Amino acid sequence: MIDGYPTLDNIDYTGKKILMRVDINAPIVESEILDITRFKSHVPTIRELEESKVVLIAHQSRPGRKDFTDLSKHAEVFSRLLDRDVSYVDELFSECAIRRIKEMEDGDIVLLENVRFYSEEDLKKTPEEHANSHMVSRLYRYFDFYVNDAFSASHRMHASLTGFPVVLPSVIGRLVEKEVRALTRALRNKGRKAFILGGAKISDSVSVLKNVLTNGIAEKVYLTGVVANYFLILDGFDLGEKNKKIVEDNREDVRDDEIRKMLKEFRERILLPTDFAVEIEGERVEVSLEEMEGMDSKPVIKDIGTETLKKFAEEIQEFDIAVINGPAGVFEEEEFSLGTFGILKAVSKAGYSVVGGGHISTAARLAGLEGKLDHISTGGGASIRFLSGEKLPALEVIREYWEKKWSRIFKSD
Repeated sequence: MIDGYPTLDNIDYTGKKILMRVDINAPIVESEILDITRFKSHVPTIRELEESKVVLIAHQSRPGRKDFTDLSKHAEVFSRLLDRDVSYVDELFSECAIRRIKEMEDGDIVLLENVRFYSEEDLKKTPEEHANSHMVSRLYRYFDFYVNDAFSASHRMHASLTGFPVVLPSVIGRLVEKEVRALTRALRNKGRKAFILGGAKISDSVSVLKNVLTNGIAEKVYLTGVVANYFLILDGFDLGEKNKKIVEDNREDVRDDEIRKMLKEFRERILLPTDFAVEIEGERVEVSLEEMEGMDSKPVIKDIGTETLKKFAEEIQEFDIAVINGPAGVFEEEEFSLGTFGILKAVSKAGYSVVGGGHISTAARLAGLEGKLDHISTGGGASIRFLSGEKLPALEVIREYWEKKWSRIFKSD
């Protein structure tokens, strides 16, 4: 057990049929999968279940997008990584799919079709309602256990994530276990903690900010990216119409009065940039906050400046725990990657380092720091919600039904 969630250690899976939810949603261009990071993260769990019959279910993109496609290429990737055949079935719960499941032998691995091809997958329903859906009611009877290893999708109340634990004994996989351990340590362990929040999703950063400041988790919160610009504008600084529009486009439902109150209450614990990098005539140009205010035509801010980076980095590396989510600037452009890569390097020198999912995980790998950071999350929205102190529906239903229904069939700790 970990934090109330049953794990693979709690079940005897030898010779059993396992239905396993993974998240292998990946960027695809011209039918080629460009990033297999998430595939690799599931390998430990799949290998541990090699004496079972394992059926994988997953999603790829969503209807209407160019990369909304079947999972045939995904099966090929898994076959290469596992060095064994992973069969692809281009259906989900048809007679053909069920026949293939019935015919499986120990050691077989099958990947079923994209669950989002099924229209009821993402309907807003309770776990109990999802358990009565066609997909869950058709499939569950052919399995002994359900394993959720899809941490990065576990903040979603979808049928393939929340329906099966109602009707099948369920545990979390090794990837989810690893994520829960790392993020729980970041929030609960003793020691001096710094949170570095950036990127463009202001509401995400505000959610984490509220949790770690109001609950006394973080000693300091360092803000970069668009979220920092939002706080500076609310603090009375004039960053120009272009930057103001970017903030407005990414503000969503964040309330200005609430943020002003937080700024006032936690002034000494919230650190904001004092200089920036902007693009002028195709070149990186650094300007201080005061210089920015004095410019007639204020350019778009694309990174933090070197003075801010120096100050932030010197402090961050001294913390016992450092958690970063969101880049400091447009790191995809080499000349504006300095802030993001520099902050990540400082985070890697802290006592224990955690990197959120999404763009900042990509940045960590591009910076060559993958082996120097203690934990790089596979989840974007899921890790944000966890760090915000929110429960993840797909994990909570496993805990709820273990306590309510399935504990009698699990091994004791």
